[in-house]
Amino acid sequence: MKLLAFTGIGIVSLWLQLAVAPLMALFGYKPNLLLLSVVVIGLRWLEPWLFLYAACAGLALDTFTHGVLGVYALSFFAVSFLSRLIGVSVYENSLLLGMGAVFASSLVEGLASVTLFDWLDESVPWWHWMLADVVPTAVVNAFWSPLMFYALSRLERWARLTEA
Repeated sequence: MKLLAFTGIGIVSLWLQLAVAPLMALFGYKPNLLLLSVVVIGLRWLEPWLFLYAACAGLALDTFTHGVLGVYALSFFAVSFLSRLIGVSVYENSLLLGMGAVFASSLVEGLASVTLFDWLDESVPWWHWMLADVVPTAVVNAFWSPLMFYALSRLERWARLTEA
């Protein structure tokens, strides 16, 4: 059942990322809803499918964005480990802790993506991208994370996906 849930969440998140996220932009920065789904699932569900889901979600986003295949896939895969670690060690049902985890995971994903782009192309202005794009996007992701937490909790209640 959870594999079906992961597939459904991935398809819906990709559609929302492509169609709705541009409308959710704050100050010109749109949230990365696929990344939000990876982090929220990593915090809530301790499933081995998370890592495969993260890599596939990143690969799907790579396909529809910048054209360098594998950058988001690798960075989402790294973020899935971080969110799983946070979920296992310190996660409680706290809104501020969840938003902080989303912010930190978004920074790690941005750092990984910009570093991979820097390795591929030496002319990438690393610090400029970090300060002008990654940090504001992490703030926007943290801002929209309660909506994703709410949506996942509703899905859990509807499908009874959590174990009592």
